[in-house]
Amino acid sequence: MNMYKFIVVVFVASVFTCCNDFLEEPPSKTSSVVPETVEDLESLLNNYNFFAAEPSQEQVFGTDDYGLFTELYDSRPGLFHIFQLQYATWERKDVANGKIAYWESEWKKIFTANLVLFYLPRVSGSEDRKQQLKAEARFIRVYSYFQLANVYCLPYTEANWEEPGLPIKETTGFEEPVARATLKETWDFIDANLTEALTLTTSLEEVNNKKRTWRASQAAVYAFAARYYLVLYDYARAQQYAEKALGIYNRLRNYNTEMRYSDIVYEVTIFDPDTTTIRLKYPYTHSFVAGTAPTDLLEWGEFYYLRYSDDISDNFPSRELLALYDHTYDLRYKYHIVEHYSYHRGFIDPPYSYPGYVFFDFSKIPNGPSVPEMILTKAECQIRQGAWQEGIQTLNELREARMNADAPAGVKYLSAASQQEAVVKLTEERRREMPFVTRWFDVRRYNNNDDPSDDVVMTRTFYPYNASTILDHESPVHYTLEKHSRKFACPIPNADIMASNGVLKQNEY
Repeated sequence: MNMYKFIVVVFVASVFTCCNDFLEEPPSKTSSVVPETVEDLESLLNNYNFFAAEPSQEQVFGTDDYGLFTELYDSRPGLFHIFQLQYATWERKDVANGKIAYWESEWKKIFTANLVLFYLPRVSGSEDRKQQLKAEARFIRVYSYFQLANVYCLPYTEANWEEPGLPIKETTGFEEPVARATLKETWDFIDANLTEALTLTTSLEEVNNKKRTWRASQAAVYAFAARYYLVLYDYARAQQYAEKALGIYNRLRNYNTEMRYSDIVYEVTIFDPDTTTIRLKYPYTHSFVAGTAPTDLLEWGEFYYLRYSDDISDNFPSRELLALYDHTYDLRYKYHIVEHYSYHRGFIDPPYSYPGYVFFDFSKIPNGPSVPEMILTKAECQIRQGAWQEGIQTLNELREARMNADAPAGVKYLSAASQQEAVVKLTEERRREMPFVTRWFDVRRYNNNDDPSDDVVMTRTFYPYNASTILDHESPVHYTLEKHSRKFACPIPNADIMASNGVLKQNEY
C-alpha cells in the first residue's frame, strides 16, 4: 500500500557525522547507505525536517479556530481551494480521492521508527545506547500512532472500541496485515509502546547551546504521556506526567522582555482607489524558516519535542477566536495576530483587511509537547479533579508570561467563582495559547467526557460547492459538525484502499 511503500532506507547525508555537524548544516537525503553502527541510526533520527513537520490540513482547517466566511472569499476567490473547503466544512467523500499529506507523513515516521528497531540488533554499539535508541524509536512510533488515531479514527470512548482503528505495523515488512485493527486494539498498542518509551532516560541536553528538542528525551516522553492521559480522561496521571516534565524543564518565554517585532520590513501596496503602502508587523519568529536555519526554531526554548504544523499559509483566525484575546494587553494578540495579513495574501484590489495568525515563517505553528502545554494540562487536571482554585493559579503562571506587565490585575489574572466557570476559563486559555493545532483534539475529548458544559458543536456559513467548483452565485448554506458525528474520523486515502485490494477499509459516514 502507498502509505508504506516508500524508500526502504532513508538516511541523511550526515549519516557518519555527529549531531553538532547536523546543527550546523541542514541535512539532505540519500538512499545508498546501509547502517552498520549505532551512530548510523543516530544520524537517521537526526533528520530534523522529516520528523518535525506535520502537514495536517484536517486539524488547521477543521475547527472553529479557522475563519471561513463569505466576505473573505468574495474579496479573493482564487485563494480558496476545494480541498480547503472540504476540510473546513467537514465534507468526507471527495476529499478521500486526493492526496492526504498528513496520513502519508506520519506513516513514513512510523516506518522509520520500525527501521531503527529492525537494525538495532544488527549494528555495532553499546547495549546501553541500543536500549535508549529502542525506547526512542518506540516514542516516535507511539507519537505518530497517537496523532493518526486522533485524526483518522473516532474519539476514544468505550462505545467506539469496536470501530475501525489503524493497521498495526511493527516491522518494515510488507507481509504484515494492512487491515485496520479495532479502535481498542489501536489504543492498547499505543499504551504498550508508551510504556516502553517511558524507559527512555536521555536528558534534554544542550548541543551547541540549543536544547536537543529535535530528538526524544525523558522530558519529551513525560510531556507526551501527559497529553496521552488527558485524552484518556485520566486526569491524575496526566497531571503526574505534566509535573514530571515541568520538574525537568519549565522555562517560559516572557513576552514582555523576550518577544519583539521583526526587523525585516514588510510592505504591501493596496489600491483604494489611490495607491497606498501599508507596513505589516510580523513577530521576529516569522523569519525562523525550517531547512535554512534549523537552529532558529530550537532557540524558542519552550519545546520538549519539536513538532509544528506545516505547509498551510492561510491561517485566518475565526472571529470567535479573535474575540477571546484582550486586544490591548494580551501580547499573544500583539505579536501573533498580524493586522492586515490578508494584504500579504493578495487581498489588495479592492483591499480587504483581515488578520492572520503567524508564529514561525508563514505556515508553521508549534504543535509538539511544550512547557506552556504542560502548564495548561496541569491546570486542567487540577480543575477537573475539583482543585479549581489551584488550577486558576496555575493558569495565571502562564498569563504572567503572556500578558502585558502594565495590564490591570483584573485583566492580567484569571479568576473563577466555581469549578464550571474555571473549566470555561481553562478552555478559552488553551485556545488563546495553542490555536489551530490542538483545538481538534480538544473538541473531540470535550464532546466525550462526563462534563456536558464544555461540549462544542462547530458550525459555518458558506457557499455551497461541488467537487470542482464553489457555487458563489448561490445563497450561503450552514455546515455543522455535531458533537458525536462520525465525521470526527477524517477519511483515509482511497488510493491506499485500492492498493490494498480493499483490505484497508474507509471510515463510514
